[in-house]
Amino acid sequence: LGVTFPQVAMSSSRPYDEDEESHSLLGGQQSYVQGNRGEAILRRREQINDITKEITDVQEIFHDFATLVKEQGVEIDDIESNILDTKEKTQEALKEVVMASDYTRRKRNALCYTFLFFVLVVLGVGLFAWELSDSK
Repeated sequence: LGVTFPQVAMSSSRPYDEDEESHSLLGGQQSYVQGNRGEAILRRREQINDITKEITDVQEIFHDFATLVKEQGVEIDDIESNILDTKEKTQEALKEVVMASDYTRRKRNALCYTFLFFVLVVLGVGLFAWELSDSK
């Protein structure tokens, strides 16, 4: 872990010294503090690793999102192109329908005029025949 704990050596050859014992106890507290620091450093390191993993996950999500947007952009361009083609073909179809309507109207008018002409011819021939039959 890279954390060293000071060793308190008790020598049996020296007489008991109260100052030495209090110094030894303080050294134990320093070891405890250093141990807590080591644990705190390990927790921080784990938290940093977790944050790094989360950032990597978010980066992958953004990359996937960019890929989807790019793919959908192509599809949207295709849809837009199809819409423009449909608009042009609809306008052409409208022109064709207008031309067909005009043609039908003219054909109907021509038929009516032809029918009227034959009615007038029949009436003329009928009147002429009636006049001939009356004059005899």
